[in-house]
Amino acid sequence: MFVISCAFIGLFLFVVGVSGNGLCIFVFLRDKFRHRIITPYFIVLLFADSIYLLFRLTKLFYYSQTLFYLKADSNDSCSDTFLARAYQHATQNWPQTLVPLLHSETYMRFSLILMCIMTVQRTTFITRSLKRLVLPSAFSDIHKHKWTFLFIMLAFVIAYIFEFAGLTLFCSKSTNRDLSFEWFMYMTKHMENSTHLLTNTMLDRPSKFKCVTYVLKSLQEHNQSSKIHYNNKICTEEEFMNILSFYFDQHQKSTVNLIGRILYNISGVRITRNEIRRKYHFHECLFPQNPKFFHQHYDFMYSRNVGFNRHTLILGKIISLAFETANPRSGFKDFLSDQTREMNV
Repeated sequence: MFVISCAFIGLFLFVVGVSGNGLCIFVFLRDKFRHRIITPYFIVLLFADSIYLLFRLTKLFYYSQTLFYLKADSNDSCSDTFLARAYQHATQNWPQTLVPLLHSETYMRFSLILMCIMTVQRTTFITRSLKRLVLPSAFSDIHKHKWTFLFIMLAFVIAYIFEFAGLTLFCSKSTNRDLSFEWFMYMTKHMENSTHLLTNTMLDRPSKFKCVTYVLKSLQEHNQSSKIHYNNKICTEEEFMNILSFYFDQHQKSTVNLIGRILYNISGVRITRNEIRRKYHFHECLFPQNPKFFHQHYDFMYSRNVGFNRHTLILGKIISLAFETANPRSGFKDFLSDQTREMNV
């Protein structure tokens, strides 16, 4: 019943969110606006916005253990809805080349690029018209729309390339064993109430669970000393390190939340689940890096100010510059206002 409620709530939010887009699309398809040069841009932008909303809602259910207050022993979750399970199957089983199509960021970036192209093209068209003092008649509507469709395809290809590069360009060759050990030691000393989040993931592996619980008891008996006294009959140091690196690399929500808590207690900065997966978990990429090197230079590789990844602001700055160049006096908002007034004439 709870899963059904989540599905209906998600469907309701999506319908409410895209209803305005649907009405706008019907308006642009009227005879008065159908042959305008900017009409295909706005229709595609409205569809992209609807797709963005769909994947945002899907990820909201997929990553949230629950959206409502439930009893502590409840196993109900909105992530069990059909759409969330389909999203999980696609992201984990589809080829990497198709995964960017499932990310809402792709469509957001596509919208920004397309708006930039639309602004430049429309400004060029108006400038040529003013120079001739008449609307240019050298090109037919079909010719103009042909270039419009080509620009739309180009914008989507650019957005896809940026998203694909951000997902698969740089990564760590393997998990950082030393870092996993540091997390474990910090957790046992300063976050004793959180150790169960790690050990509960090992209940189906008795030998590994026994090894970790033994180390925890050993640390407690020796007053949280940094030196661990291993018992080779239970597990060796190498086995223990392998267990930590394996379980801290799991993509389960409980593991990701545990890493987030540890990092927050250490630095006081909250890190998103997606960034934890990208920075600390192993995944396939085009240029695998040594674990220590990758973590040391991660902030540069995935900088939000400079760098070639899906979070870079280089493209955003280029778009902003293009807007200012195209409309140096009035800005983009005034430009849209002018377009609206022109349509109403």
